[in-house]
Amino acid sequence: MKTFLRVLSITPLICLLCSYASASTFMEGEPRPPTDPDRVKVYMEPPRKFDRIAIIRKGSSGSWAFTDQSQVDEAIAKIKVEAAKVGANGILLQVIETNSNGGVGIGIGGFGLGGGRWHNGPGVGVGGSFYAPILHKTVQAEAIYVRK
Repeated sequence: MKTFLRVLSITPLICLLCSYASASTFMEGEPRPPTDPDRVKVYMEPPRKFDRIAIIRKGSSGSWAFTDQSQVDEAIAKIKVEAAKVGANGILLQVIETNSNGGVGIGIGGFGLGGGRWHNGPGVGVGGSFYAPILHKTVQAEAIYVRK
């Protein structure tokens, strides 16, 4: 039981360390001079006139069987920073999805007491297991330069 509690206590730390994935940027147009991330506007629909610069994909931190809007907001904020680096003044959201990339399972073997030289009573065994899927939010956007 002590081993189970130790493993269970370090599992959130492992998930936290795995959550610091950086954004992936794939250039599809000409970069421009860097802009301010605070001035990068988020678009759900394409504006009338714009130039494509890059596709940016960001995976958010892993979570235990639930997803959180703050994870999506964090991913969008990081995409805005990456978009500003390539000179975008907008991002066009393309994909927001939840993926399960496996999970964490913990099994504990037991112990038993049974018949023998000093004990002739019934046998007792103890064991247990725990499984939690790891879900990830992924956000993909296109870094764009909106023309006026």
